[in-house]
Amino acid sequence: MINDKEFLKFEEGFFKPYFAKFIEFKRGKGEKVAQSTMIRLRKLNNSLNCYNVSHISEQMVEELLAPRGGLSESERQYMTSSLRQFCSFLTLLGIDAAIVPPKYMRAARSEFRPYIFSDNELHRLASAADALPPARRSSVHQQVYPVLVRLLIGTGMRIGEVLALTRADVDPSNGVINVINGKNGVSRYIPVADSLRKILHDYAETIDMAEVNKPFFTSSYTGEHLTYSAMKYMFPKMFRAAGIYMADGKTPNIHSIRHTFCTRSLEKMLESGMDVYTAVPILAAYVGHVNYMDTEKYIHFTEQGHEDFVQKESSLGSLFPEVGNE
Repeated sequence: MINDKEFLKFEEGFFKPYFAKFIEFKRGKGEKVAQSTMIRLRKLNNSLNCYNVSHISEQMVEELLAPRGGLSESERQYMTSSLRQFCSFLTLLGIDAAIVPPKYMRAARSEFRPYIFSDNELHRLASAADALPPARRSSVHQQVYPVLVRLLIGTGMRIGEVLALTRADVDPSNGVINVINGKNGVSRYIPVADSLRKILHDYAETIDMAEVNKPFFTSSYTGEHLTYSAMKYMFPKMFRAAGIYMADGKTPNIHSIRHTFCTRSLEKMLESGMDVYTAVPILAAYVGHVNYMDTEKYIHFTEQGHEDFVQKESSLGSLFPEVGNE
């Protein structure tokens, strides 16, 4: 039951119980529903009540999202996002709700453009991790980095989430990773592909998994969690060994591996025929975004345009990439 003061201001009507379910759904997957969001949803609920119907038609969508006095462009974009998500949610519950046309979704503007790795570059990066020479004090990194690199490639996890993993967080037998209190306090389970599950299982055989509180990836120097400083040293080294450089001659950012995962996964889902309104929430939950707008801004289409993605139709296949061990 929703007890927020703002929700008590929602006008009674057909859609109010569904807004309650919608809010519970968002919170259930770890998304923070702030007061500002509640106010926008209340306004949307009250606007829908004006129609006195039990469905959302295309004409209603057109009217609700039409430019009008007193509504700023940024507020209209928030309205678009809220209505799109709510319509998608209603459809899952069997309620007749129109799809918000792509023309209403403004592309996110950002000067930042992440580096998107090709499949060949990801293979070379994994090979570079496999070929790391032994260090003077220890060769543990030769076991750690081949697995760590493949984990980033195969799950799109944030580097901080990977470094924070304990042995209790990884179930190598079932291929499930438990991220506890990730960014924005979001916790989630991450199922991995069979190829990555085998890699994690083989690595787990080399450490004492019974020591559940110890880091899954341990520094050979401190015996504690690997640090981000170590990553900032090792990844450029591996990028150079793999011959991976951006157009300006610099090596890519570690976070670009996550961008690549998101882009490639979305491509696979949309090429399989999955609707964009279904694909984005799935990807958002998998990678730990607190709301769908984060995912929409995060994705950078590199091979096809947005319209091409939405129009493609074929049978649903594998959603997330396999990770080779070669």
